[in-house]
Amino acid sequence: MSLELLTIGSCTLDCIIDIEDILRFELLKEDEVKKYTAIEYSKKLNIENLRFFPGGSAANIACDCAMMKIPSSFIGMIGKDFSAKMCLDDMENRGVDISHINQTEKDRTAFSVILKTKWGKDRSILAYKGANDLVSPEDINQNLFENIKAFAWTSLTKEKSCEAVEKCIKLTKEKGGKVFGAPSMSIIKNNPKWADVLISNSDIISLNKEEAQSYTRKTDTIHMIKVLIDKGLDLVAITNGSNGSVLSDGKKVINSGVYDVSVEDMTGAGDAFMSGIIVATLNKYNLDKTSKFAAALGAFEARETGVREGIPSNFDMVEDFIEKNPLEQVMTELK
Repeated sequence: MSLELLTIGSCTLDCIIDIEDILRFELLKEDEVKKYTAIEYSKKLNIENLRFFPGGSAANIACDCAMMKIPSSFIGMIGKDFSAKMCLDDMENRGVDISHINQTEKDRTAFSVILKTKWGKDRSILAYKGANDLVSPEDINQNLFENIKAFAWTSLTKEKSCEAVEKCIKLTKEKGGKVFGAPSMSIIKNNPKWADVLISNSDIISLNKEEAQSYTRKTDTIHMIKVLIDKGLDLVAITNGSNGSVLSDGKKVINSGVYDVSVEDMTGAGDAFMSGIIVATLNKYNLDKTSKFAAALGAFEARETGVREGIPSNFDMVEDFIEKNPLEQVMTELK
């Protein structure tokens, strides 16, 4: 199989816990409100439900795009443990080429505990990065990039792992492929130098509003977009949960709402949104259609509990969904 998409970043086993006997409180700081989930000190709590789902942003993107019939492979690092087997089996079942995944005995596969409470669809996450950040430039097989059309990176934070991402970016550009970045708060806060290097060398970036605010140090979305476009990016996407998204190619700005679907779980919706942008870009969709396709994949993901669970395996199902469901959009000039 000639690969068209390679992804690098996190591959994680997610443990989703439904819990009701938990506290929530809010703290006000000037004009900012912070919300916290709390467990009473030295107290044992019962959980309502427990489920395991393979996840991780880079692995999610590879799976989502593979299900959209784009030949894809994840080339990050995982451990050699029971979590790794679950992750590998799931990726392979979804059509991802798993023959190029790096594995190590130096650390365990990444693991996340996702706490779902009775207060809406948002969630708190306890994340163990594990083997993700152990990937290095020496682990990257440059022959994989011969026919590559797209490379997507998600947050790695260590020096060697960031160097591995940089190497992948250079190899992709040498072959005329597009570079897609989905930096999380972990790299923006913990390694801002590398965040800037990798974002500046990407073609297309997707962040949520909190990430964009932290990186650009701006509070207005248009100002955030201008800072990112000035980095030389071709396309910038900023998502804002139930408030929709903003996309800009440096000339036009399109504000989109969200599709009216029953939301079960937002975990992985941002990765699905980025996957939609990748699929749309490879299909040469315009800005309007790109926004709709990305929002549609995000909506499919949000309808099911667990990452990847809602993504259809039929490309035409997404097109049919877009055709039959309205999406509020406003397009303006970027001034």
